[in-house]
Amino acid sequence: MPTGRKKRRLFLLPFLLLPLALSLEKRACAQAPEDGSANPAAMVRPCAVRPTGSKLYRKNKTKGKSVATPPEFPLACLEAKDSPLNIQEFFQSYVRVQAWRFAEEEIVADGWIFARALDKDELLQFAKEGRLAGHVTWSEGKAVIRVSTRELDDGYTRVQVSAHLQGFGQNVDRFAPARDTWDLDSTGLLEKTLIEALEGHLKSLHSTPSS
Repeated sequence: MPTGRKKRRLFLLPFLLLPLALSLEKRACAQAPEDGSANPAAMVRPCAVRPTGSKLYRKNKTKGKSVATPPEFPLACLEAKDSPLNIQEFFQSYVRVQAWRFAEEEIVADGWIFARALDKDELLQFAKEGRLAGHVTWSEGKAVIRVSTRELDDGYTRVQVSAHLQGFGQNVDRFAPARDTWDLDSTGLLEKTLIEALEGHLKSLHSTPSS
């Protein structure tokens, strides 16, 4: 090969590799987080769903069918990168800021229990009437809410929110047995409201303000 052509190829080689080097550098910068900043999305994560037994499926002995094991955790569950104490303090502050009518507070080993008074509209929003729909004239209700926290090994805290609801009212059928209180299933909306409030709070603490 002539010497002149070889020199020209060697001279052009750095210019050919330059766009590739810039592309790799740009990709590395985009993937690497800034020093001292936390990714808001990494502050929370869904609760890991694990089977309750040693196997993912159990067999129905009578029919020989495989049935999926139900999830270990309810839907109102979140794992947050914060301490149980900070999380409990947030919920206690949040409930007061929202001006909920609550009472019967109790601090337990793994969380906080409180009762929230509900008006008729709130009761119908948070509770399922089920077979009682049209048979009871509702006046108000009550939700007993439990916020449980458990610290995990990797710096996260598992947060679970559950609610037991009661409705107060009168039977439409005047011949029905006298009764004014009914236990109701939750729609999950009340529990979801608390979980989403915690998620938004933690993400806002670590989000980068726009310039």
